[in-house]
Amino acid sequence: MRTLLTIFLLLFSVNMFAATGGPDDFGYEWKDSDEPDGPDYNWIDITQYFNSTEVKLLGDDNSRGPFAMNFNFHFYWYDVNQFWVGSNGYIMFEDGQIASPFPLLPNVLLPNNVLGACMNDLTFLGDDNPAECWYWVSTNLDTLIVSWINVPFFDTNGNGYSGSNTFQIIVSAVDSSITYQYKAVDPFSPYSGSSSVGMENYSGLDGLHWPNGNSFQTPNDLFAIKFYYPNPPSQDVVTDASMIYNDNPGTGAIFIPTNADPFNLTAMVRNYSTHSVNPFNVQCKVFSPSGQLIIDNGAYTDTLESTESQLLTFPSTLAASTEGSYRFITNTQLSGDQATGNNDMQMEIVAVDTTQTDIWLGYDNGVTSNYTSINWIGGQGGIGSYFIPPFYPCAITQLHYFLSSAGPFSGRVFDDDGVSGLPYTVLDSVYVGSPLSGVWNTITLTDPVIIEDGGFYVSWDMKSTSVSLACLLTLPLSNRCFEIFDNIWGIFRFRETEDPMIAVSIEKYSIPTGIQQDQDASSSLHVFPNPASDVVSLLYTLDERNESSSIRITDLQGRMVKQYDLGTKAGTHQVSFDVSALPVGCYFATLISGDARTTQKLVVGK
Repeated sequence: MRTLLTIFLLLFSVNMFAATGGPDDFGYEWKDSDEPDGPDYNWIDITQYFNSTEVKLLGDDNSRGPFAMNFNFHFYWYDVNQFWVGSNGYIMFEDGQIASPFPLLPNVLLPNNVLGACMNDLTFLGDDNPAECWYWVSTNLDTLIVSWINVPFFDTNGNGYSGSNTFQIIVSAVDSSITYQYKAVDPFSPYSGSSSVGMENYSGLDGLHWPNGNSFQTPNDLFAIKFYYPNPPSQDVVTDASMIYNDNPGTGAIFIPTNADPFNLTAMVRNYSTHSVNPFNVQCKVFSPSGQLIIDNGAYTDTLESTESQLLTFPSTLAASTEGSYRFITNTQLSGDQATGNNDMQMEIVAVDTTQTDIWLGYDNGVTSNYTSINWIGGQGGIGSYFIPPFYPCAITQLHYFLSSAGPFSGRVFDDDGVSGLPYTVLDSVYVGSPLSGVWNTITLTDPVIIEDGGFYVSWDMKSTSVSLACLLTLPLSNRCFEIFDNIWGIFRFRETEDPMIAVSIEKYSIPTGIQQDQDASSSLHVFPNPASDVVSLLYTLDERNESSSIRITDLQGRMVKQYDLGTKAGTHQVSFDVSALPVGCYFATLISGDARTTQKLVVGK
């Protein structure tokens, strides 16, 4: 009797979840491998292909990219050709990060343009974690496959994970289809339960969820789900204009001096319509730190073809006479727009008085109320913020943290010299054993950290389960905040609604005479041949100060191309650098030895 009942329940379970789904508003439908005419499960082991690529630096709740597809994939009524990979079982056609609590797709919350095969609290962190992620683009440039292999769930046990999940996403330009395959997946994570499975377009207004109904369900092992491009689509004509960013990709907050040259207001807009559109207005508004409307005008686009973008410069400039956070808001005003959820963009511009000795860089606008709290299970993890100072060189003298509950923590300062401008080099680190809650905790650095170009990151790292960082709920938001697990930085999951209360104090700094570009100093650097097209020699001399030294190659934007760690050995030495793969142009080679820097121009020609 027990055997018969078990067989009946298994059959009932299979029939209950065997289904088709859709159509969505555009006409996409899905079928799974339990359907008679559904997709066949056929796992593709891309790790055996010579041109497959492992996705490095995935951690807990982060994403990596962009990666080139090298072909155009027709998704809804537009094409995509690059992607980001999320550690939590999804890919995106725009930058972002998805973490617990996981949404049912479609969902208008950012990021959008998501293919979620097994969105759950997965992790690549922990000692001996077997997790791998690979992607492969076919040699005939019509198929992308991304595979998560042996990826466990986050857990608070001794090694930080449990379970195992192996699945993949197949994107095919042959028939514009999307297939999810599940080789072996665990049904529940300790903290998120079942997985979220689905897909959505760039606005998050249209998409499909698996299975039918508003519920989470982890697929079975040896299982496939296929999303079929409609033929014909339900929507032949779509009219939509979207704001892409204000001022900079990501619409990240910036700092500007008060009473300086007026600041140009710019924004990127895109025509996501299926057709060309005539010029339309994009509204621009700026509110002062006190909430007063001080700029209200607009700019017209050109005639835009389908999916064409344009960078607009608005007629008014911002002359910031008052310190504090200004709100820069844009809005598309295309007649007949069918997706108004992507029409607005909001940016924070922080004006600071650079004539002061101590200059506060923060995204708090002087507010110390209306905040929530953030900490992480197990007392591990952290939060970080990114700062681009309003002048160079500057000296970071103090770090500031507003805690909602007290407990030991540490703070670190990082250079933005990592991959894609992420933090890499630790410039300073401090430990705070007895902080206070409900107030700003100020840490004065023993030696100021000097920033000569680019930006820097400041982290708040938990050292106990009792400590919590306050996060402001007040607009505008910086879009400059991150969450940190085991030194892996990912976009803060609450970035759309919260700003961590981390700030710094800086002051102006004058480089001592003779340190930079001083060829008579005891530390020196020579680059030859120059210009060069293949291999250059970097001849350097270090003095007897016994300080760790390095040579850093950067482009004109300050992005690091190559770094050589030289150790502390004094004397004259030489390293070789192959420039043949670099684009033609001007670069800088900088010898760094303690506080001393010597820079030489490097010209790459062909």
